[in-house]
Amino acid sequence: MVDKDKLDKLLLESIPLPMAIVDEDNILNANNTFCDFLGIASIDEFYNQYISFEKIIAQDKLTLYANEQDFWTQNIKEKKDNLLKLQNNKNEVKYFKTTPSKVDELFIITDYTESFEYKTKLENALYTNSLTGLFNRERLISDLMDDDNTISGLASLDIRAFKEINDFYGNRTGDFVLKTIADIIRDNIKPELVAYKTASDTYSIANHGLNQMQFINNIAKIIELVDDYIFNFGGQEISAKLVGGISLSPKNNKLVTADLALFEAKKSKKDYLVFYAELDNLDEFKNNMEWTKKLKQAILEDRIIVYYQPLINNHTMQADKFECLVRMVDGDKIVSPFFFLGISKRSNQYHNITRIVLDKAFSTFKDIDASFSVNISYEDIISDGFYEFCKEKIAEYSIGEKVVFEILEDEGVKDYDVLMDFINKVKKLGAKIAIDDFGTGYSNFEHIMKMDIDFLKIDASIIKHVATDSNSLQVTQTIVSFAKGLNLKVIAEYVENEAIFNVVKSLDIDYSQGYHFSAPIESPLAYINKAI
Repeated sequence: MVDKDKLDKLLLESIPLPMAIVDEDNILNANNTFCDFLGIASIDEFYNQYISFEKIIAQDKLTLYANEQDFWTQNIKEKKDNLLKLQNNKNEVKYFKTTPSKVDELFIITDYTESFEYKTKLENALYTNSLTGLFNRERLISDLMDDDNTISGLASLDIRAFKEINDFYGNRTGDFVLKTIADIIRDNIKPELVAYKTASDTYSIANHGLNQMQFINNIAKIIELVDDYIFNFGGQEISAKLVGGISLSPKNNKLVTADLALFEAKKSKKDYLVFYAELDNLDEFKNNMEWTKKLKQAILEDRIIVYYQPLINNHTMQADKFECLVRMVDGDKIVSPFFFLGISKRSNQYHNITRIVLDKAFSTFKDIDASFSVNISYEDIISDGFYEFCKEKIAEYSIGEKVVFEILEDEGVKDYDVLMDFINKVKKLGAKIAIDDFGTGYSNFEHIMKMDIDFLKIDASIIKHVATDSNSLQVTQTIVSFAKGLNLKVIAEYVENEAIFNVVKSLDIDYSQGYHFSAPIESPLAYINKAI
């Protein structure tokens, strides 16, 4: 009769990979390849060195222990995992597949190292950003969708004006900034956090264990560290700033809500904003959805309309210009763009609205002896077919010499060459250009000097204090002096009372716009006829 242990050993030796039969504490049998890995001559020698099989299980995330109290075998029985990491006395590691045998409490372990390493390399290629070495967006989405997901918070971090760094200094410098920021994040996040590189200039950080305030503080610290860091590349000293959106939502919408918080932080020029769980009652989302539907229906039913606010020539006191302002008809109400313009951008309806306003404004002024301005954004300018649409409408209404394209000069302008190309093209069609909200945040005097523009509109936040605040007065004087030096006309908006108007006029500003003269009205003819 054949001895069972010898038969088991014979079968094990027929397999070239390390293989063993074990229970919870002991190796019952193993082939020579397994013994070689452990650095022992036989299984008997194993117990002189290691005492029990459990001693060679590497205690890290790849172990079969669900927690410190569980036997490694329990996970196999519950079919949670079947990967075991073993480590010998030389700290060499191999990975083994584990399967229960037909005999209760016995398990067969088979070398899986080569397949595991191949799988790991493949996952690294699929889930790692090659530039920074951080996990990528695909890995983040996978982690968020994992049934065992423990992510309690998520931060999205974006580099402010990164395209300008890339364009001005070059791609190699841009890559250096991206990698350095990744290193700052990697070196300064707590062990409970995981970092990802999710887009061209965006990073995400997932929280797996910190409390909410610890998580927020760690994100704030990273933003501060990047803000204070001087990036030195090729002798050039470069600054970069991060802006962050943090989601603490308990729902499976953290990526969306972190991006919403990031969007609002950018818009409000904050370092970061937090989307708290108590805000996540869907009221805002419901409101957004309602306005999205209302807006879509209003476009279909031609209820996007234009109101007109006069610009008063401070020398003649006549309204020879009007600004065209979008409104929406909702039942018996005329709705301000405050309620729907932001929604229109997030619901991909914004460009339709701009074109509707342009078409209606052109149609209104074709027979009126006054010029008019229409607000357009950098987003409009870079959208497909926008210049061609403007060219077509100018030709259709023969109105090029009356139209003023009013462009917001802010951090949203990523490529000034594109902006200046658009300006040059429409100027050839007879149109004029105004820069709106000049004097706030990111106003760039150097770019203004390079553009072929006609008007500067001083931002309301400056003009509304010009009669009461010496700093606002000084800023206004500086802008007027700058504009006059370039032969540009100057427009003051938010002229709300006689005191503001008197200061504006004394500074030799060319045009005044505000409620001191008129609120936006349904028809420019109503104001013209009234003035007559």
